[in-house]
Amino acid sequence: MKKIFHQIVDFPHVINQKVFNAKLNSEVESFDSQNGVRCYTKTIYQIVSAIVFICLEIAIIKGAINYFQDPTTSALAKIGSVITTLLFIYSVFPITQVIKSRGESLGGSHNGMVSFIFKDFVTTNIKIVGETAAIVGFVSVLAMLISYLFDNSLFMYTSDNNIMGSLASLYTLPMEAMSTLFSALKLDYLSGILNNITSFKMAGSTSFNGDFVWNINDLLTIGGSFINVLVGLAILYVNLAIYYFFYTMLSNFFNWIQSPSLPISVKNK
Repeated sequence: MKKIFHQIVDFPHVINQKVFNAKLNSEVESFDSQNGVRCYTKTIYQIVSAIVFICLEIAIIKGAINYFQDPTTSALAKIGSVITTLLFIYSVFPITQVIKSRGESLGGSHNGMVSFIFKDFVTTNIKIVGETAAIVGFVSVLAMLISYLFDNSLFMYTSDNNIMGSLASLYTLPMEAMSTLFSALKLDYLSGILNNITSFKMAGSTSFNGDFVWNINDLLTIGGSFINVLVGLAILYVNLAIYYFFYTMLSNFFNWIQSPSLPISVKNK
């Protein structure tokens, strides 16, 4: 009876060893927070980049099909839109490469989970969002320039409901946090400067009516859109610098809490 009882109790273990070869168990036992987290995080970013690639390509192709099926679209606009469609399709490759390469950069060694989560992970996502926004902005300006040359409003892919759009607030989070800090300290002037920098944007959209009259103001608008891309990249590095400042300050503070010391020299006279 005792032998039968032990056989029943050990039955799941026997099945696990013989059928599943204990693969899951070995993976769980070999997992460690230092190397395992980075390894699996890198894999997650690789999967995300593949999903983003498929979703964006499908969305762009569907948007292009709807554009070409519009009976109000002229033949010249359709010819120019072939170029802009190919441009947007190509732009997905560098976008997904940014996600993949930045995610793979988390696969190296690190100094601990706190540093990994609050420093490496956060700054990596800020870079992904900022660099992706720069790529999208640059490609959109090129498409706008082609529209200007064709003097027609060509196909432009825009989407307000996408993964990167939901993460856009992370891009300017450090600068917004410092602006809030300045406001709390009654430094409204500095807070206003940061808000103005964040919201700075030159006119970046225009429409073309196909009259083949190339307006110089439209060309200036396109130039302003190029400047917007450069400003966006500048804001990215400013946000990274601010975040590194806050992280270093808090890290040093907590290290001091663990081992407090006062810079006071006491001399016996």
